[in-house]
Amino acid sequence: MIGSGNNKDCEEWFFDRIVRNRPVPIPGNGMQLTNIAHARDLSGMLALAVERPGAAAGKVFNAVSDRAVTLDGMARLCAAAAGAGAGGADIVHYDPAAAGVDAKKAFPFRNMHFYAEPRAAKEALGWRSTTNLPEDLKERYAEYAASGRGGKPMAFDLDDKILAAVGKQAPASVSI
Repeated sequence: MIGSGNNKDCEEWFFDRIVRNRPVPIPGNGMQLTNIAHARDLSGMLALAVERPGAAAGKVFNAVSDRAVTLDGMARLCAAAAGAGAGGADIVHYDPAAAGVDAKKAFPFRNMHFYAEPRAAKEALGWRSTTNLPEDLKERYAEYAASGRGGKPMAFDLDDKILAAVGKQAPASVSI
């Protein structure tokens, strides 16, 4: 989920590395698909379910965006949102087992395809997605920058372990 006030630290995880000119370690080949939905879409779907109890009763809805992005694509979109350009993410792929790390602790997304689609909500509730990931990430980056998080000291111990395992020198962190 993306949007102000959410408790997931997903896009910030990418921004933390991009603004410090650090590599972005992504488990696997980076082509795993995932959904990123804006909080306004999720709340809109829930509101429609409440407003239309007859249409929603007994149904299961995937509260997700109707578009997928690869993990590499997410890194590139975050780099673009942060003003580094789509090529601004120095992506490093790794095998979690070979690097000796738990991908669940080292990366904010699942290390596999995790895609669902909201067809039931579209058909039963008339719901439509408004998530525009490139624009929504620009909004999130503006909030990230305003928070001052990008200039705060931060440890990247797991990243450094991963980089060492793939033979890449861990850079000194640089804040912008």
